[in-house]
Amino acid sequence: MSKTAIVYTCSHSDPSTDNERFSWLGDLIEDVKPDYVIDLGDGADMRSLNTYDTRYPQAIVSQNYGEDIEAYNNAMSRLWDRYKLTKRKRPFRIGFEGNHENRIKKAIAHDPRLEGKKYGISFSHLQTDHWFDEYHEYVNSAPALVDYDGIVYGHYVSTGNFGSALSTKHHGYSLTEKLACSVTVGHSHKFSYHYKGDAKPYPIHGLVAGCFKGKDEPWAGQANFEWRKGVVIKREICNGDYNLQWVSMEQLRREYGK
Repeated sequence: MSKTAIVYTCSHSDPSTDNERFSWLGDLIEDVKPDYVIDLGDGADMRSLNTYDTRYPQAIVSQNYGEDIEAYNNAMSRLWDRYKLTKRKRPFRIGFEGNHENRIKKAIAHDPRLEGKKYGISFSHLQTDHWFDEYHEYVNSAPALVDYDGIVYGHYVSTGNFGSALSTKHHGYSLTEKLACSVTVGHSHKFSYHYKGDAKPYPIHGLVAGCFKGKDEPWAGQANFEWRKGVVIKREICNGDYNLQWVSMEQLRREYGK
C-alpha cells in the first residue's frame, strides 16, 4: 500500500525570526494528512554555539543559548500541540540530527563543564523524545542514514574518508550514483532533483529538499538567491518510487498566512 509523506529541512529556528511559518506548515500537514512527516535536521539553529562568531563580538552579544532552545521548542509546539486540542490522528513524526543541533554535543566535548540539564547545556533541551516518534542522532560523527519505504533519508550523505558533505552541481544525480537507490537529504539549502526511470527493479529519485528558513542570511551573500524555501510532499510512495510535489514558502504564506 502506497504512503504519503511531508519532508522539510533546515528550518533554522532562532530568536531573531518569528516562527509563523511553522503554523503554516502545521496547517498543511492537517490538510494533507500524510502517513509521516520527516524533519531532516538543522531545525534548531543554535547560533549561540557557533564557533565562527567568536571572531565578531557584535554577533556574540546578540546570542543566548536559552533563547535558541525556546525558539526551537516554540516552532515544534506550533506544529504538534494542536493535536492535543483537536484529538485528530497525528502523523508519525521522524527527525534527524543536523550539524546545527550537533553544535550542542561539540560544545560539551570541547568543555564538559558546560553540560547540565538544569543550569548548563544539554541535547535533551531540544526535547526530541517529545517532538518525534523516531529521532536519529549522529552515528560515528556523521548524520544517520535511515531507510523508510525504500528511500534513504539523512541530513546529508558523506563523501571521502573525512566525512565531508557531498555537494556537487548536479547534487540529486550524484546521490543516486553514490548510493544506487532513492535518497533524500537537506543541508545545502538548495533544491536539486534527479529521476532515474530506468533503474531496476524500481525507478529511483535523488532529492535535495531545499530549506525551510524564515529569512535570508547576511553571511551567505549571493548564495541566498540559490536557496529554495519550502517543503516537499511525496505521494504514492512505494519501493522508493513516488510522485513529487514542491510547496513553496510563498504558497504556504498565501494559503495559510493570516
